[in-house]
Formats: sequence, structure tokens, C-alpha cells
Amino acid sequence: MAASSGRAGPSFGQAVPRRRQRAIRGEIVHDEATARRLRRIRWRRTGAIMSIVALIAATIALYFSPLLRVHNVEVVGAQHVDPQQIAGLASFQGDSMLRLDTPPAEESIEFLPLVKSVQIERHWPQTVRIVVTERTAWAFWQVGDAQYVIDDEGVVLPDAQPPQGSPAIKDLTNPVRLAPGDHVDLDAVLLTRTLLQRVPEALALNISAFEYSTEKGLALLTDAGYRVVVGDSQNMDYKLGVWKAIEGYLGRESMSGHVLDLRFQDRPSFQ
Repeated sequence: MAASSGRAGPSFGQAVPRRRQRAIRGEIVHDEATARRLRRIRWRRTGAIMSIVALIAATIALYFSPLLRVHNVEVVGAQHVDPQQIAGLASFQGDSMLRLDTPPAEESIEFLPLVKSVQIERHWPQTVRIVVTERTAWAFWQVGDAQYVIDDEGVVLPDAQPPQGSPAIKDLTNPVRLAPGDHVDLDAVLLTRTLLQRVPEALALNISAFEYSTEKGLALLTDAGYRVVVGDSQNMDYKLGVWKAIEGYLGRESMSGHVLDLRFQDRPSFQ
């Protein structure tokens, strides 16, 4: 029997390792450490995607859940406005706390004549608080025989009375009847407030009446018996300085029954 020569070739029945099979097919073969790291990265990526999906599902569930629906509407600061009317205008009952459309609600509430400002707050999980600041009666605006109550921004108020001794501004040119929520001339209102404070300080005079017209602006009658046409609120320091200088030059007693017109700055007139 002849002896075998050389090394035996590979047996086709011998199993080839999987790593070697992949190398034979031209695939990239990683070492065991790299393979473990890549598996961890894939698991982390899969876990992150599942977490995002779970978060979205939880958010949707909360949005439709009764746990985060508006069940209580609190109105704070309403003394003359009906709180139920304010809550009704907001119309939040049953809405999701996650998505309250507050700007239109605030606009609707601020449309009420007595409401100056409004702020809507979320108090989790089921309460909405509406904080209202009401307008305060400040003075009278008179048109003909009718007197209207206004606040310090010139808004006509319903069912309100200003404090005793409040000023009255007589409108000489506006024949139109006013309604709650209407606005009178704001500059005339602001100028009235300024004059009430500064005239007694600067000239030791009191003001007994105010008049307004679209042609001349604001005029006033002093307790010394003469009228001053101020016009608008521009250059008030200068106007008060001219007024004081003219009164000092002519004498307060001699000005009684006359009109001092300060509208034209460097060309005041005295009639």
C-alpha cells in the first residue's frame, strides 16, 4: 500500500466559521469589541425612537384626557363687572389646559367698557384664573345738558360716579350723544389732569371750570374771573411761564373778565 505524500487538503465537509464566511463574501468584518459597540449604538437609537414615540403618545393622551381640561374658571378683581359675564366671554370651560386660546378671550373681555386690562393665567391642572383691572370713574364730560362719566383715559363708563369734587369738562362742539365705551378727546383729558395739579402750584390759582372745543382745544376759567385758552398739552412749561409772566405784569385783578390765549407760544394774546 503506497504511503500518502504532502499535507492533506481541506475537507469540504469541515465547517467554516461565520466570520470567515462573511469575509469570503466581501462583507466588512469587525472584531468582537467593535461589534458589541455597534450593537449598543443600535439599541440606544432604537430606545430613543421608542421614547419619542411614547412621549408623543402620552402628550396626545393628556391632550384628550379629562385630567387636563378646564373645570374651574376664577375671576379676580371684578367689582362692578359681572364675573359670570367675564367667564362666559372667555368660554374656556372644558377646553384643554395645554392649548388655551387666550388672546381672543382677553380681547373680548377688554371690550367691556368697565374693563381696563385683563390677564389670563393657567393654574394646573384644571383651573384658569382671569385677573381683571377695572376702570375708575374720574370726571364728567358734559355734552349739552347730558353729563357722562369718564375715566382718566377718556373712556365713557356706565353706571359709575366719580368722587365728589371731580372736574367737569364741557364739550362745546360735540352734538353727538355718547355711549359706554366711547372715547372722548384723550389730550384734553390728560391736559385737564396736568392743569389741575400744576396751576395751583405755579400760579396759586384754582380752576373753576373747563371747556373743550375742536377749534380751540382746552380752555379754563380761573377763580380770579378770567379765562385761559391752553389749546393742547404741548410745551406746557413754556405756556405756564408765559401765563405767570403776563399775570405778574398786568396784575391779577386787571385780568378779570378777559381772555388769555396761550395757543400760539411766542404770540400770546390778551383780550
